[in-house]
Amino acid sequence: NRATQEMVVALNRYDLFTDTTGEVWKELQTVVQPNWQGSRSVRAEGDVEEVVEDAICSGEWYGSKDMTKASEQNLVSIWKTNDADEKNPERSVLDADAMYDLCMAEENTLTALQGGDFCYKCAATGKCIEPYSLVLMARFHLTGNDISKLSTLAETVTCNDLRTSWTPSVQRKFTIALKICVNWSIRMVSGSKDNTITIQDTSITITNPCPFPIKFLPTVVDELFPSMDPPIVRYSSSYYATKNSEADITGMYEANENNAHDHSDNTPISGVYDTTDENFVTFYSDAIVGRDMALAVGSAGVTIVAMVLHTQSPFLTLMGLFQILLSFPLAYFVYYFIAGLVFFPFLNFIGIFVVFALGADDVFVAVDKWKNARHELPYGTTEQVAALALPDAAYSMLLTSLTTAVAFFGTAICPVGPIVCFAVFCGLLITFDYLMNIFLVFPALCLYDKWLLAGSTNGCVNFEWCCHSKDEGESALGGDTEASSAVNSVGKNGVANDEEFVSNDDVEEQTSIEETARTFASDRATGSTAATRDQDPNEEERQELLEVEHQTLIHRILDGYYNILHKFRWLVLAVVIVATIACTVFAAQLALPEGSDVSLLPDSNEYQMHYDWKQNLLSNELAKEEGSEALILWGVKPADTGDHLNPDSWTTLVLDDAFDPRSKDSQSYLLNFCDRLFATFGKVSEKYECPMVLFDEWLKEQSSSETPTKAYTQSCNGASSAPVPSEVFDPCIISWSKLYNNTSVLQTDDSVKIMEVRTKSNVFYDAPQNELRAEWTTYEDWLDDERKNSAPSGVDQMYHSDLSYWWADTNQQMMKTAYGAAGIALVCAAVVIFISARSLVLTLFAAIAIIYVLVAATSCLVALGWSLGFLESILFAILIGISCDFVIHVGHAYTMYSGNVNRHHRSHFALTHMGPSILAAAFTTFMAAVVMIFTEITFFRKFAVILFMTILHSTIGCFVVFLVLCDCFGPAEPTKGYDALKAKICGRGQKE
Repeated sequence: NRATQEMVVALNRYDLFTDTTGEVWKELQTVVQPNWQGSRSVRAEGDVEEVVEDAICSGEWYGSKDMTKASEQNLVSIWKTNDADEKNPERSVLDADAMYDLCMAEENTLTALQGGDFCYKCAATGKCIEPYSLVLMARFHLTGNDISKLSTLAETVTCNDLRTSWTPSVQRKFTIALKICVNWSIRMVSGSKDNTITIQDTSITITNPCPFPIKFLPTVVDELFPSMDPPIVRYSSSYYATKNSEADITGMYEANENNAHDHSDNTPISGVYDTTDENFVTFYSDAIVGRDMALAVGSAGVTIVAMVLHTQSPFLTLMGLFQILLSFPLAYFVYYFIAGLVFFPFLNFIGIFVVFALGADDVFVAVDKWKNARHELPYGTTEQVAALALPDAAYSMLLTSLTTAVAFFGTAICPVGPIVCFAVFCGLLITFDYLMNIFLVFPALCLYDKWLLAGSTNGCVNFEWCCHSKDEGESALGGDTEASSAVNSVGKNGVANDEEFVSNDDVEEQTSIEETARTFASDRATGSTAATRDQDPNEEERQELLEVEHQTLIHRILDGYYNILHKFRWLVLAVVIVATIACTVFAAQLALPEGSDVSLLPDSNEYQMHYDWKQNLLSNELAKEEGSEALILWGVKPADTGDHLNPDSWTTLVLDDAFDPRSKDSQSYLLNFCDRLFATFGKVSEKYECPMVLFDEWLKEQSSSETPTKAYTQSCNGASSAPVPSEVFDPCIISWSKLYNNTSVLQTDDSVKIMEVRTKSNVFYDAPQNELRAEWTTYEDWLDDERKNSAPSGVDQMYHSDLSYWWADTNQQMMKTAYGAAGIALVCAAVVIFISARSLVLTLFAAIAIIYVLVAATSCLVALGWSLGFLESILFAILIGISCDFVIHVGHAYTMYSGNVNRHHRSHFALTHMGPSILAAAFTTFMAAVVMIFTEITFFRKFAVILFMTILHSTIGCFVVFLVLCDCFGPAEPTKGYDALKAKICGRGQKE
């Protein structure tokens, strides 16, 4: 909120300062501004509206603020030697071959800029001026540092001439001159006034510290240059005087994308390009969103193939695809028209990958539940199978969809608009995907079953029949030829014929087949003897049913896997314990990032490299040491009155009506305020003075002048210094500010409304969080003391603001969101697991499995060199909800047997009953993550990596950790305590 008001004032400063009718003030206070990028252009004190060509051509542009400041958007190339990253680099940009390559690259790039009319051409030559670089300084060095030769410098010293003249002796002398300039720049930043510089035990007194005829900036050397012996330049830069209209910036970007700018060939240097305002990275990021979305089509293709292979039905696959696709318009309808979210950030596109991966999971669960029910009720009607399968499937999917949706919705507690929109949209996608599964896939399964019962061999309905022999196909339906014929009879004659073969007494007899199949599965798990089977008249039928259920390859594989797991369960348990402890120790090494900076593109991208390489320049390092600029504001309240979830609804200007600097006490306080402020934090520059100090000096000067200005004589009533009479203050200081165009004092209706003081901040926006927090706290404590002990009423509501803190606060809010969302997801997961399993013991096992998933996935990310930034934190919070899905399914299946059943039987049944669905779901999610890894946007790629790791370890946590715990310690009656408590409560309620 502080930074918001600061930016409103800054972006409209010139219009507020020159407004004579009050219309601008009224508009800013009553109309919510569209967005900070679309507001009026910045016209701060001392700025100019455009670069003047004669200033460029005269050489005044070199080393000036107009060359380096972001708003000018000049083209900049950053250069790097090919061994710069090595521990002991040997190559230097100052080497003869490197200087030649740099010279040729600049010449070729200038030719491209001139061809596109992107640079300012000098009238004397009709060409653009040379960029500010080592080559420019080398040419000056070779021509006696004569500024008058600037216009013909490139013709006088061509690139070939430079290479020929650049002998070791010349290079050594140039390096000494360069080091003198660099050391002087360092001393100026440190505040030293001593003109004596020591180089290799030789003391030199500098009168003209830098020999070059242009202003020197340490943008041409890297941060290690001053300390290296011998001195080498690993990184350097070239600043071009380019135009900054939108068309010019776009044209330069397109030219760079078409390789019109010379990047050299990495022998011995290579270069990357962007503008001082980093426009190219913005253009590129916007462009690749569309490319990354094209990969979503690949993700959809993988999902479709997986669904076809798993369901063996093009019809069911089509319905599953409709289920996923329809979730998008339905989610957007609620998102836009009901939730009122008009902003659709690029992060929302990640929902495409999420819903295709997780949507297929629901299809697999529904299909497998149906097929399992059909195996358990081989003679049942479609209605009876649906009554058995669909409630169970809907319940299972509800539990997993709930945990995932809550993980997304929980992230919506974040106050950062794009994150809220992303969380809400993805949560809605998961919700509507579940609903569409019920409304589309469930009815489709009923039609599918009826068609099969009717004997359909249509390949669009099911192509499993074409992959088996006739006997296998019949067995798949009913277990033998007779059963198959009976089932086909149902399909042909309808439900009315059910009485002929299902049951002649009661429908309950038919549904008891489910218990028969499950009981036989229990007998088989315990290894029933032949004698025992002979005593059971239903044994043969149960054997046939089990063979039908477990005839597929995946079931046979899972059977074999369980036998191995069961045989070595204690050894596996020991390995699980050791692995979990080891992963926990390793995961604890996940550290917070060293800086607050967030990269949108991968490190290998040219525009990201431009940013990274730029950080190595000495100028950047000195700027960090020098600190940034902060503001102390009076007259403005911290506020953001727009829609926080819509960037096009920013804020209004909110004035502090309590601000009144007219009293003498207030004036005296403001006059002396800066001395105390600067004594604690330092000046933003040596030449800067606070507005009240300048005003006081002007009064003293004017009062003693024989010819005072009209502004003084008409407005100040002869005041000789501050404080002035309260009735004189407003007209007098307003006249002074107008006279000197000092926009630190803003007024309307002949009254001072806003006053600013610029001060020094000792941190940069990308500093570590602890440094930013410490600087913020220092300022806050100091201002709190001022408000309580020094500031009189009327000027005691000031606050400090710095855009560095704005970004830091964003990071901090996201970190808080991550922890809060993680807590919500964990609580929801625990509740859902308990509800599904109805057992505290199974809930504990599930919690252990989830802990394993989180620590194992985290340890993998530590191994990849990740740190816990805000993006990673939010992704972790979301994926907690995903990590428990598989465990919920298996835990629910473990409890499906009623009564006292051996833990081994339950574990075996849970594995074989839900294993195929889980493996299919894991496969589709794996493939979606693999597809996402090929995207370029960092958030997408990080989400893919975390999703991949989470699903990998969720599968291990389910099939190894959870199952081995159940097989070793699982309860024989898992729901006994829950059922007893429920019966007790319900019984008490009935008695009452």
